Amino acid sequence: RNEMYFQDAIEEMYENGASKRRFYCRASVELKDENFEKGNVVRAYLPIPCACDPQSNMKLEKITPEPVHISPEDAPQRVVFWEKKMEENHPFTVEFSYVRTAEYTDLWNNVAQVRELKFKFIRDELMPHIRFTPYIQELAEKITEGKNNSLERARACYDFVTKNVRYSFMPAYFSQENIADNCAKNLYGDCGVQTLLFITLCRCVGVPAKWESGWAAEPGFCGAHDWARFLVQPYGWLYADVSYGGDAAALGNEARRRFYFGNLDPFRMSANTAFQADFDVPKEGFRADPYDNQVGEMEINGRGLEYGEFVRRKEVLFCEK
Repeated sequence: RNEMYFQDAIEEMYENGASKRRFYCRASVELKDENFEKGNVVRAYLPIPCACDPQSNMKLEKITPEPVHISPEDAPQRVVFWEKKMEENHPFTVEFSYVRTAEYTDLWNNVAQVRELKFKFIRDELMPHIRFTPYIQELAEKITEGKNNSLERARACYDFVTKNVRYSFMPAYFSQENIADNCAKNLYGDCGVQTLLFITLCRCVGVPAKWESGWAAEPGFCGAHDWARFLVQPYGWLYADVSYGGDAAALGNEARRRFYFGNLDPFRMSANTAFQADFDVPKEGFRADPYDNQVGEMEINGRGLEYGEFVRRKEVLFCEK
């Protein structure tokens, strides 16, 4: 990540209340040559921008070859989908543009009077990874002891993750068990693992929380990334990026750590608004990632491909104010 871009955008959010960027991006998937065989039926899926508060002016600029299906904007994991009998190997490509507006919410000074929700809303477990194990319940109760409202409890969960969990690359999620509980005990994990722990802790103490993911996107860089949303009234749905907050904590940048409780920078592309959601045209075989979709999926004659069997590309062609 280029710190200059982030500092400029965050200062703009502090001063003006928001920061806006326009993006034009391209993504593709393609079989590796050794996995291509003429006459096979190939299915391909690529993530595209979905409906969420910060994203607007979403346009699918170019899709090749002609797709079979494009998910509606409110699909929990939005994709463009192809199904094609292959006569020659070629990439499946989508180009899209969108505007991302990051609005600033200060949750540390002059905080509004918090109203507790009177109804049940995204507070449940979601097996196998968002589980209220005895360890999670005890930890959640301990770190939120004396916290009188949902904002204070969410902040306590954020503080625990960002100040105690260190970033670490992880094996594929489908090979792991009880991700949030393991992260709480081992105190390491990548952005998705840390996000699952934050969501699980929040839900365990009655704070509605949910998943969001897609790309971290900026000029010259594009990478898969996960973050969370949590609900506090009267603010509504707020953002939390615990891995970016943890990075800031490790660098001793408390202002930046605080920023990512309630806010995101504008350098994002949201494609998924739910963890463990299926595509609206489900794969016939196993998914390479059964929980999330940031880089795309492929299958041949109904057999889901592993990541090592196909090539994935994603890039930001331009990003401007």
